Amino acid sequence: MSLYPVAYREEPVETFELILILLACVIVSAPIDQVLRRVALPLVQVGIGFAVALILPEVAHVYIDPELFLALFIAPLLFNEARESVKADLFHNLGHILSMAIGLVLITVLVVGFSLNWLVPSIPLAAAFACAGALGPTDAAAVGALGSTISLTRRQKTLLTGEALINDASGVVSFQFAIAAAVTGTFSAADAGASFLVLFFGGIAAGVVMGALAVSSVTILRRHGFENTVVHVLYEVLTPFVVFLAAEALHVSGILAVVAAGLIMANSKFALYSTEIARQQVLSSGVWEVLVFLINGVLFVLLGMQLPQAMSPTLQSSFSLLQLIGIILVMTTLVTDVRFVWVTFLEFVDRNRETGERGIDHPKRAIKDSLITTIAGPKGAVTLSIILTIPLTVADGSAFPNRDLIIFLTAGTILMTLIVANVFLPILAGGSEKAHTEDDMLVARIAVLDATLKRIRTILKSDENADYVPALRLVAARYRSRLFRARLEHEGCGDIMRELMDEVFDLQEARAEEIRIERGETLTARQLASRKRILRNIRRSVGYGGGADRVGTGAGSFAGVLATLLTRAFPANVEGEQAERIYYDTCLFAIDLERVAIDYLEGVVAESDGQRAEIAQVLANEHQSVCESLWGRINYGQDEAHDPAMDIEHTVDEKMPTGMLQTFSEQFKQARQHADEADALALSIELEEINRLRTSEKITKQQAHELREGVYLMQMTLTE
Repeated sequence: MSLYPVAYREEPVETFELILILLACVIVSAPIDQVLRRVALPLVQVGIGFAVALILPEVAHVYIDPELFLALFIAPLLFNEARESVKADLFHNLGHILSMAIGLVLITVLVVGFSLNWLVPSIPLAAAFACAGALGPTDAAAVGALGSTISLTRRQKTLLTGEALINDASGVVSFQFAIAAAVTGTFSAADAGASFLVLFFGGIAAGVVMGALAVSSVTILRRHGFENTVVHVLYEVLTPFVVFLAAEALHVSGILAVVAAGLIMANSKFALYSTEIARQQVLSSGVWEVLVFLINGVLFVLLGMQLPQAMSPTLQSSFSLLQLIGIILVMTTLVTDVRFVWVTFLEFVDRNRETGERGIDHPKRAIKDSLITTIAGPKGAVTLSIILTIPLTVADGSAFPNRDLIIFLTAGTILMTLIVANVFLPILAGGSEKAHTEDDMLVARIAVLDATLKRIRTILKSDENADYVPALRLVAARYRSRLFRARLEHEGCGDIMRELMDEVFDLQEARAEEIRIERGETLTARQLASRKRILRNIRRSVGYGGGADRVGTGAGSFAGVLATLLTRAFPANVEGEQAERIYYDTCLFAIDLERVAIDYLEGVVAESDGQRAEIAQVLANEHQSVCESLWGRINYGQDEAHDPAMDIEHTVDEKMPTGMLQTFSEQFKQARQHADEADALALSIELEEINRLRTSEKITKQQAHELREGVYLMQMTLTE
């Protein structure tokens, strides 16, 4: 990889620095996408790339060897799309898919190419055709990343997936022919046609052969007992790169070879007759998910980095910003209109297999479906990866004509199609179905977590499995935290719950300060910090997190921060009965804070009605359970149980109260010893609750399947 010299004469960034910048941008885009839920992730990444290019203009001028770019970015993307495709649906719609993936691309190349050459005569016709060829492929995956959820029919999903799978290859081939003509200055339709046939069918044949060889080699290895999961996944990830390079060495289309190999390997998935195959499929899915996210993210960040070129002296000397925007709008309109006319014709002639009616019999519905399919095919990562492979020079050594302008116009067109999809697709396709599905899934998860937590608390109240109790308390805390987060995400109650919890935390902070004043704190800074650290650990151990574990510790004050730093730098050596007493007093302190929460929430229940009262009651019950858990911790192994209703006295004594046995260190030991067994027990209970709720039809089959999948993954992570 090398960087193209910039017009401003800045020092180009090094390759390693560029890689780090791109990776950082992709990572930053993930949390931003969680905040901007109504904006497509690709648009977020484009915005980040744009901002970085304004700060570091030199990163915008990237040139990567075309062969390397195609192998590094396009090959794995297409291979993954092929291996995840549903071949039955593709076969039923094969005619329309080929029409859109080949015929539509060729028409787009002609219309957009001639129009661009007419709009900007300084762009040679061959170079204009190259730009149009790059705009042929669609990026249906970008639609799935839209912040607003959308609902597509099965036919629309199949058409978009199949089209994106094949038109990448036709777009790349068209681009390569146009670039060859632009570089050499010669073009022969007969030679191009013959070369196209060789590239097209030769690529498919090579991909089929190499895909079959890959499947056969894996089968042979399995028959000889070779079941190394990591090696098998690495073999799968390496396959698209090897197939692409081998096909290019044979002078056939590496893109089509990768697609064909992916389809062959997807059609030959192994049955789950062993745990090793199951592990391999789980690991494979995770690895490909990371790779695809990373590649798409890098390409969209690069797209954003191309946009500030509109302000470069080179482009501004020939065009104003308004002229550039106008050209981009014309290109976007042409690409969209050609696609709409083509898709509308397909919808009109399509025959419903069940009713026998054609789309022309219901023109309004057919036109609406055509508009949705048109907008749902924005340009994206593949288009950008193609256009960035434009060579720097032509055959005589001179600079490629208007290379920066072509890249900028293509990047602008990609951005416009993404914006149109982000704005209009949710309106046309509707987002209610998917939104309801996600909300229903969240409700199902809440039901399962709530039922599981109740079962765990029932076990904690019994005398059975006494050794597991300390570990089960921690497990219950984790389930309480998961349940709380799920409820916060629920659209119906999240805002009210946050409001109530903020009020509770304010009251707990006030009570903590009141207790400290009442008992006249006489501890040293390090002892005080030790108590605060213990309180935070206790609150974490009962399920508080996200800053709520700091409530009551005074950690936000200057004195609290200073004391904490002193403790970490010079830890106090507190052992034996004194350590037990500090932990005991801190548990009482935490119980007092829980009582404040319970009293307040019960008051809200008495004074309110409707949803606020219901949520307050749920929270009151949760705080009551936490209070009982803390009392259980104090009473663990005691000869005589203490009454939870007794008055709490906050002291600073160094010895345990009369009659109280020292059991906290024993509980820590038991919790560590039985952590895995407690986790396994809880997960088995969760599976039982999923099955029970599915049997009683309180959750659907699909919801149960997804919830079980999550439990299975957690079971796999348990220490053996």
